Amino acid sequence: MTGISDFRHRVTLQAADEVEDGAGGVMRTWQPLAEIWVAIEPVSLGDQVIADKRLGVVTHRIRLRHRTDITLSHRFVLGERVFSIRALRDPDERGQLLECLVEEERP
Repeated sequence: MTGISDFRHRVTLQAADEVEDGAGGVMRTWQPLAEIWVAIEPVSLGDQVIADKRLGVVTHRIRLRHRTDITLSHRFVLGERVFSIRALRDPDERGQLLECLVEEERP
């Protein structure tokens, strides 16, 4: 159960803005959409190897008041921390809360 006091982190919801770079690719920038109060809970940690480099992977659960404008192409930012949305659900199917499984991007 998530109480109102759990919503203590103010994050920025961002959307990707992709512009063609003229060389067949795209340049992605992130545009702020809203400031939202959320609850953040660590879920798991692990590691993965990408391009022969070991990276830490931390997943979290972010809960917020229900919104219909958030998709997997959005992300949350808290200070220097960036959370990519991997899955969304309405935990009790009553349209009151939105639960996002996110992965924290680590440099």
